Amino acid sequence: MHAHRVTRRMFLRTLALGLGASGAAGLLSACGGGATPTATPTTGMAAAQASPAATATSAAPAATQAAATPTRAATTSQPVKLTLLEHQKPRVDLLKSLLPKFEDAMKSQGKNITVELQEGPAEDSEFYSKLTLDFSAGTAADVTSFGYDRVAQFASSGYLLDLTQYVNAWPDWKAHFYEKLRQQVTQSDGKVYAIPREATIMELFYRKDILTQLNIPTTQPQSWKELLDRMTQATKATGKPSLLFPAGESWGGGTFAEGFIHLMLGTDSPLYQNGKWVVRSPGLTAVFTFYQQMVEAGVLPVQPLLNPEPWVPTKYQAFPKGDLLCTTGGTWSWIFDWGPKGAAPIDGLFDKVATWQFPTQNGNGTFVYGAVGWVWAASAKTKYPDAAWELIKWLASGEAMAQNAVTIGAAAPRDDIQSIAPYSQMPFLIDAEKQLTNSRSFSYPPGTDKIEQAVGEATQAVITKAKNGQQAADQFAQQATQLLGSSNVTTMQ
Repeated sequence: MHAHRVTRRMFLRTLALGLGASGAAGLLSACGGGATPTATPTTGMAAAQASPAATATSAAPAATQAAATPTRAATTSQPVKLTLLEHQKPRVDLLKSLLPKFEDAMKSQGKNITVELQEGPAEDSEFYSKLTLDFSAGTAADVTSFGYDRVAQFASSGYLLDLTQYVNAWPDWKAHFYEKLRQQVTQSDGKVYAIPREATIMELFYRKDILTQLNIPTTQPQSWKELLDRMTQATKATGKPSLLFPAGESWGGGTFAEGFIHLMLGTDSPLYQNGKWVVRSPGLTAVFTFYQQMVEAGVLPVQPLLNPEPWVPTKYQAFPKGDLLCTTGGTWSWIFDWGPKGAAPIDGLFDKVATWQFPTQNGNGTFVYGAVGWVWAASAKTKYPDAAWELIKWLASGEAMAQNAVTIGAAAPRDDIQSIAPYSQMPFLIDAEKQLTNSRSFSYPPGTDKIEQAVGEATQAVITKAKNGQQAADQFAQQATQLLGSSNVTTMQ
């Protein structure tokens, strides 16, 4: 779910609905697989060159890792028992089927490595509380998985095993993992502490069938104005709001990650620079003003955004009915939102729905949001660093990665999985993956939760018409400064 904390929430929310009561049992929100659509959505995006498929157990030299008296049994026949912590039922179920294959692969290499799968709390906040406590106490599982947004925090706290020497000795790392994603997981100290498990791709989903009936162009909109003009035309024709960029406080952090950031990345202003949050800039004012323009044009579904669960009347009701005509979304939407077993199935989905890249403020290039989703990492306290790396390397390769991507509806973070089943049978995920090279993204530095709060409250003021765009920008700057501290923020003219 990137992949950052809110995209993960989107996965959890939609998957819980899409899996139904049995699939989501015991979960506050679930994350898992669904039906496989049989057609490819029309994206019209440029494709990156794909490399030959990798095998499930890619051979690579094992690097030595500096550690205090570690037990290095991974390269001998001495038995090693690793622990792996996972906390979402569909992912746990997937690992139950994969780990015996890993153990067999190790046996074929003369390595006696077994894995004990541990199941953590299903709810995200409880899981992260447990994981943080385990890390601080030195009792964490050897290997675990979590959202990319936690990597910087855990690495800087000394919780994660430094994998730099391992990835430098692994040919697959530079040969097949997308450079953009490798750069994202490389920390400020130049080291790598986590390996991408999946990639998050987000873009605009639109009802091409309804727009075509209304004689409204379905070609890629280049600018915010072009998008707004089309949706204004649609709203005038239907009498209903037509465009959804999440806004307000009810959507929680999703207002930031599913709406605001995709507009902010379409400006020429950074949101974070040189270790400080930019709390006042022309781009910020432009984004809040665009929210104002959407409200004034009547295209934004304001009343639903004020509901406790704003995604239900918008993404799960209005969009499937053909009332709402354009919304932000991620690759998982094809499966868990509107697929045959999704939260709100759309018959003939790929005939009715297509995607646009995000337009930019001034029409100077369109883009999709592409980032690391979840990651694999090892505890800095593991007694078996080499064995832990063997497990991470195997899970981040071949069949294991192909099955993981399909299970959660994500793109692969490496370019050589496209011919491996079952990923090879999901062409819309492959189409999304091919857009990674030219995507834009935002790294989640410390303080993101406070920025999310300030964005939620500022956009709430705009959609309720309590403030205009400029006034909302002023509110955001003041609140963000108060929450983060003046030493952690800066402004731009």
